[in-house]
Amino acid sequence: MLKTLHPHTRQLIDYKEYKEFTIKNGYQTLKDAPSTKCPICLGNMIARAGQTKDDGHFAHKEDQPCPTKTPAARPYLVLHHTPIDPLIVKANKDLIKNNLDAIFTLLIEIAPYLDFKEFIKILEEAKRLNIYQYANLIKEYIPYVYVTLINFLPNKSFKQKRLYKFMFFYESNIISFSDLWIDNGVSSKLYRISYDGSTTKKVTEIGINDNYLILPTKTLSAKQKDWCNQVI
Repeated sequence: MLKTLHPHTRQLIDYKEYKEFTIKNGYQTLKDAPSTKCPICLGNMIARAGQTKDDGHFAHKEDQPCPTKTPAARPYLVLHHTPIDPLIVKANKDLIKNNLDAIFTLLIEIAPYLDFKEFIKILEEAKRLNIYQYANLIKEYIPYVYVTLINFLPNKSFKQKRLYKFMFFYESNIISFSDLWIDNGVSSKLYRISYDGSTTKKVTEIGINDNYLILPTKTLSAKQKDWCNQVI
């Protein structure tokens, strides 16, 4: 992993920045300094020097569990929804149907080279998992759940321009869907993890907000929107 959380803050830092932190705080070696943290499992990371001064990185301990090492175990996908409220389900679905252009544009921004068929696959998974039934969802943030539902593969991207596989993760201490949202002053962090095979290449924090609803958007065709609405 090329970036992990600073030992004392929620800021992502790389190996070079960690070395600078070590020197600035008077530690003799990296082993003496406080460990950086995995942004997903929040476990201590091991700093490893690369073959050159520019390719140092971080690694989990071999026996350290983390959703990024076993993607199928992402905990927030196996949670149970609260009692179904048909009005909430309708409101959640209406938000999506009425803002398809804006949502598709947002997903392209945070999931580069998104193919429209991947978007359809996301909508199919959302329906299969019944995510619209979660009463505590902030409906404007549903697209930030969408990206956790599938693996974004290079051979599935728009004109196959995606170089690496990437997946989206919330912190593994999430225990309920309501924990995903900015609630009681605590913000749940969403990260995009890029992989080259099974090797973690890059960690990127994704900002969560509803600005996408008022920004300029790409335009889906009437046929594409009709396909989306049938799936939703």
